[in-house]
Amino acid sequence: MYYFPMIKRITTIILLSLLTFLLSACDSNQEKHKKSLEEQLIDSFATSEKNVRDRVELIVEASENKNYAKAMNELAMLSAAQINSAQQEYAIKRLMDQLRFNLEEVELARKKAAN
Repeated sequence: MYYFPMIKRITTIILLSLLTFLLSACDSNQEKHKKSLEEQLIDSFATSEKNVRDRVELIVEASENKNYAKAMNELAMLSAAQINSAQQEYAIKRLMDQLRFNLEEVELARKKAAN
């Protein structure tokens, strides 16, 4: 009878420790996945031919310089020019969506400034 509360307390401590460990593991996993969309695109084409990697660098440079239309055009050509893996298509789509959003934001800001 004396052992039951002690076993219950030890079990609670073990479960709390396990929960803490799992939550910390989730946080470190999320840190790994917080790469920018540009970095994900570069990573997905890391083993591609030089001309493809050059095009990816051009896309990233245009994106970072806020030349969204050029980056989107280059992404479209990259997507259509070759057969891409699922990871590459996903990286292209995510960056394209973000660039489209950024371009719309710029257009809205320009219209707002004109009024």
